Amino acid sequence: MVLDMAGTKSKDIRIVDRTTVKEIGDRFEIEWQLSAKPELEWTEIFQLAAPTDRQGSPEWVEGGGPDVLGAVVRWFVPREEIENADAEVQHRLSLANQRFGLG
Repeated sequence: MVLDMAGTKSKDIRIVDRTTVKEIGDRFEIEWQLSAKPELEWTEIFQLAAPTDRQGSPEWVEGGGPDVLGAVVRWFVPREEIENADAEVQHRLSLANQRFGLG
């Protein structure tokens, strides 16, 4: 079972907000706020999900993935790849919800 911010049972975990925390060189630290704090198994599925077919700079294609910290997904993303990062986070979120039995 997943509890949302109000403590009620939720059907799935969603992204409720995205913020740019800080700029470090040509990368941005982006945070996606989740609708609930996921269980450890969900977090592992999200983090280990195969990335989408990344196209772009070598820094992006060969770079690491996002981390889940509590109810936040955090990722250092090259400036020109923010939209691709949004798509990949949504993809991983969908996979984690499906495999964890939420989606």
